[in-house]
Amino acid sequence: ARSFIFATAATALTLVVMFPVAFYIAKVAPRQARVRLLLLVIAPFWISEIIRSFAWILMLSNRGAINSFLSFVGFSGPPLDLLYNNISLTIGVLYLTSLYMLLPLYSALEKIDDKLLEAAADLGAAGPRRLVRIILPLAREGIVTGCTLTFLLVVGLYAMPLLLGGPSNTLFASIIGQVFGRAGDSWPLGSAFSIILILAALAYVGVFMALLKKPSRRQS
Repeated sequence: ARSFIFATAATALTLVVMFPVAFYIAKVAPRQARVRLLLLVIAPFWISEIIRSFAWILMLSNRGAINSFLSFVGFSGPPLDLLYNNISLTIGVLYLTSLYMLLPLYSALEKIDDKLLEAAADLGAAGPRRLVRIILPLAREGIVTGCTLTFLLVVGLYAMPLLLGGPSNTLFASIIGQVFGRAGDSWPLGSAFSIILILAALAYVGVFMALLKKPSRRQS
């Protein structure tokens, strides 16, 4: 239950954070700069997940870059507790899944005709109204695809929860790994847990996609 709740929250947070980034790259940035911006986002993913997790440990530890900077600017008090809790795990997961949310969103937003947004603006639709009535419906497929990929990735994470989450923030995939690592005849139990996780994740995603399924147009 904790794994599914955390994966759902992380997926929603990733969508909220990456949607403006995808919209900026697809619609605001100059066309000749879009490829460079995408490469700037993709480049960190050439490094393995474990190395990126250790990089966040160096950033968030008591003597890490963030606390050292706060001490440098005159922040008084004990170091902020940013590591081995939900804060560090959420930051690491958001960083890990950002690309899997960004690319489907960018692909969907880039296909939206700019003339639709210009026409809506000329007819008096404000920014929030254009977002709700035009951009979000036309980007539905990108949102569903990005959320599905992100959720499935988060619910099956193994290394990052162990490195950044600490013992009280383990996810179900980490428990499965511990079961397989025990001595003795524990593989049947680990296999059963794995099947439960796979079936539950697929069912969850199936319900999500059914709820957000694009309504079919009625033929006149």
